[in-house]
Amino acid sequence: MPEINRRRMLLGLAVASTAAATITVASAAGCAPVEHPDAELFRLEQEMEAAHARMKRIERASSRADRKARKAVGPAPIRPHEWEKQEPKMPEHLSEMRQTALKSVLFVNFLSTDWEPAPVRAWRDAAEKERGRVRAAWDEYNAKLKELGYDANEDAFNACCSEVDEFTKRICSIPALTFEGMAVKLRAHGRSGCEIEKAEMYVDDYAFASIAADIRRLANGGTA
Repeated sequence: MPEINRRRMLLGLAVASTAAATITVASAAGCAPVEHPDAELFRLEQEMEAAHARMKRIERASSRADRKARKAVGPAPIRPHEWEKQEPKMPEHLSEMRQTALKSVLFVNFLSTDWEPAPVRAWRDAAEKERGRVRAAWDEYNAKLKELGYDANEDAFNACCSEVDEFTKRICSIPALTFEGMAVKLRAHGRSGCEIEKAEMYVDDYAFASIAADIRRLANGGTA
């Protein structure tokens, strides 16, 4: 079996990847090359691929910075919302004490906690103090991460996400006249999804709805 020429193989793949942008229609008399009906979709896909590659590079750099910062800062404290889920309930004897006191409270005085027995108020004060400590610890942890640059690439990454999603919107707004054009929309859908609103892309299957419209168009006599 002849040895595979790697450079020739790669060149062949590159030519194949760009050949979809134009097709040559030759008749017996000979005709000039004719642009593919979905050439605009192919051009947009190439631009989207470049934007997607930039997004992935920034994502990798951001992940490395994040891991480095977290290692330097140390273990993360409990998140405030997780603490809220695990917040201890008032002990039963204090709850009973509160219910007994509540029976003699007038409605106009209910919003004030002055009527609560001292042990109940003390327990509430301690719980609130712990809540504040948890929030302060979490804020301090995030401040240290920020100082170490864990989110230095966040703005650039979000910008790339928006750019990739915008390409998907543009691609899906253009009618596909061939099945190759529809495939471009499927690939765009797979690369996107960072920030497109659910109402546009997921709830109503944004890209798939566009492809369905293309299929209906072809079924009704459009060019396939």
